[in-house]
Amino acid sequence: GSLALLEGEELIGILGFRTARPRHAENLLPSIEALLAGVEKTIQDVEAFAVAIGPGSFSGLRVGIAAVEGLAYSLDRPAVGVSTLDATAHRFRRRRGLIVALAGAYRGDVYGRYYTSDGERAIPGGEPRCVAPERFLDELPESPELIAGSAILKHRALLEARYPEGVTLEEPSLFIAEEIARLGAKMLARGERAPLGGLDALYIRPSDAQLNQKDATS
Repeated sequence: GSLALLEGEELIGILGFRTARPRHAENLLPSIEALLAGVEKTIQDVEAFAVAIGPGSFSGLRVGIAAVEGLAYSLDRPAVGVSTLDATAHRFRRRRGLIVALAGAYRGDVYGRYYTSDGERAIPGGEPRCVAPERFLDELPESPELIAGSAILKHRALLEARYPEGVTLEEPSLFIAEEIARLGAKMLARGERAPLGGLDALYIRPSDAQLNQKDATS
């Protein structure tokens, strides 16, 4: 995971961390404190929050969203949720052409969305989907200039075979929090904010618990 702190448009702090999933919750708040201490700030100095809402690890999303909702409530600060696919594409917004954000999902599927870049923005096309990678690629409106995200780690051979003429493949960044923060700041500037308790995870598909319950009752 990662954390980032903006002051205006300037990135003044960023921190990446790797933790085992069961320890993610207990390490998140100390990591926030460490980030703030490193730039001589306190949590009271934070004017607004942005948090990744997925798609991604269901347990990880719940931890991050719950932490931000708790901080926003206790400090009376606004908060917004940002799609990890949108943040991935935003990182490459200056690359003209079709950009694809592709994240690994369960059972061999991918989370995906495509974007058109005009050199300044990554403009989303269509809704985010969770499908087999072959199907997602088949339904793209044109060949992409760049594909980015965690799905590359598993599906690189498929992507290279699909685009033998060459396409830029970018593996996931550990520091996606910077893009979450920048997109969140744009949303807040437009007056967007989540209602109290209204940050919802972008699951796209049911969690394993829901799938198991469905299997048990079918």
